[in-house]
Amino acid sequence: MSGWRIETACPQCGAPTDLEETERLVTCPFCRVKSFLVGRDGFRYLLPSKSTRRQDLLYVPYWRFKGLFFACRQAGVEHRFADVNEIALALSSLPRTLGLRPQGLRLRFLTPQAEGRFLPPERSLGDAMTAFLSRLRKPHERPLLCTAHIGESMGLLYAPYGIDGPFLLDAVLDRPLSIRTPPELLSLPVDDLRPAAGVTFLPALCPDCGWDLEGSPQALALHCRSCQSSWIPSGERLTQVSSCCATGGDPGSFFLPFWEIGCELRGIELRTRGELARAANLPAAPRKEWEEEPFRFWVPAFKIRAENFLQLAKALTLHPLTGRLEPSLPGPRHHPVTLPVEEACESLKLILAAFLRPRRDLPERLAAVEIRPERFRLAYLPFRETAHDWIQPEAKIAVNRNILGLSANL
Repeated sequence: MSGWRIETACPQCGAPTDLEETERLVTCPFCRVKSFLVGRDGFRYLLPSKSTRRQDLLYVPYWRFKGLFFACRQAGVEHRFADVNEIALALSSLPRTLGLRPQGLRLRFLTPQAEGRFLPPERSLGDAMTAFLSRLRKPHERPLLCTAHIGESMGLLYAPYGIDGPFLLDAVLDRPLSIRTPPELLSLPVDDLRPAAGVTFLPALCPDCGWDLEGSPQALALHCRSCQSSWIPSGERLTQVSSCCATGGDPGSFFLPFWEIGCELRGIELRTRGELARAANLPAAPRKEWEEEPFRFWVPAFKIRAENFLQLAKALTLHPLTGRLEPSLPGPRHHPVTLPVEEACESLKLILAAFLRPRRDLPERLAAVEIRPERFRLAYLPFRETAHDWIQPEAKIAVNRNILGLSANL
C-alpha cells in the first residue's frame, strides 16, 4: 500500500524537504530544526501543474477519505479499509474521482499564496461519505445498528484544470481533455483561501520547560523527558495529556499505547467492572472488588488492521490492567501514538456491541445506549518480544509484529 509524498519547505531555513503523508514530526535535513505539523481544518493538497499559465488555472476540489470503516449488525461487526476520493462539485461532466493519480505524484500543501482560482466545495464531506457507503452496501443486507470511521485521514485535494478553447485542459499533464468546458463551471464562485488554507509548523519544544520533545515522525503524542510530560495537538497548539505506564515488565519490554477512556453511559447499567462482567456474560464470577472498580474503555492508540483493532479493544476492555499503572513515560522501546483520542471515542459503541450478551437483544439495547466520554489518559502497556509476536502475558493478548509494522500506511 503506497502513501502520498508531500513537498514542503522548512519554516526555519526554507530548505525543501519531502514528507510521507503520515509524518507529523518533521526534522529539517539542513538546519536540524524539529517542527510539529498541524492543519487548522484538516490538510489541503495541490496536485502539481505543468501549465505555465498559473493565473488561469482552475482548481477543482475533491474530498478524500482514508481509514477503517466499521459496520455493526446483529450478527457481528464488519470492517474494511478504504482509501477513496470523490468530487466535491455537483458537476457530472468532470471526473468523479482522481483514482490513483495522487499516489504517483508529489503533492504540495495548499497555502493562501497559491496562484490560480480555487472553487469551494458544493458537496459536504458527509454527502461524499454517503455516496461512498451506498456503493458498499448490498440491497439484501440487514440494516446497520451503528457505524464508525477509525484512523481516518480526511481533507481536500485540488486538481488543476485549464480552459483550452471549448475544451478543458488537464493541467497536470498539460494536454487537452475530450471534455467540453461546462458553462456552469465558469460561473462558480472562487474560494477565499484565507485563513482556512495552510499548515502550521509548531516548534517541537515542551510548552512547560522548553526542552526538546521526542517522538517518531508519525507520532501524534510527544514526550518531554525533562519534566516527564506528554503532549498532543489541540487546534493549533500542544496540550498536555495525562500519561501512565504499567510497572513490573521485563527490562527489554516493548510498550504499546492505549487510550483509557471513562464515560457516562445512559440506557445501560455499566458503571463498574462487576456490571461489565454481567453485561458480557463472562464465564468467571465477578470478584467483590470489581463492584467498586470503575468501568473504562480501553482502545488502541495506534493504527492497526480493523480486525486486530477490535480484538485488542475488546480484550483489554474486558480484562484491564489498571492495578499496575503509575504516572510515567514509557522506555525507549515504545510504539508511537498514531490514533488520536477523538477517533478512539468513535469506536466505543462498536466495542460495546462486540461483548454485549445476549446477541438477540442487541438491536434494542444498542439503540437505547448513549455514550458520553468524560475523561481519558494515555496508558503504555509492556509487551514481551517473541519470534513473531508481541505478547502481553497478563492480559493474554498478542500482536503480530509484521501486522504492526505494516500499519504505518493505514
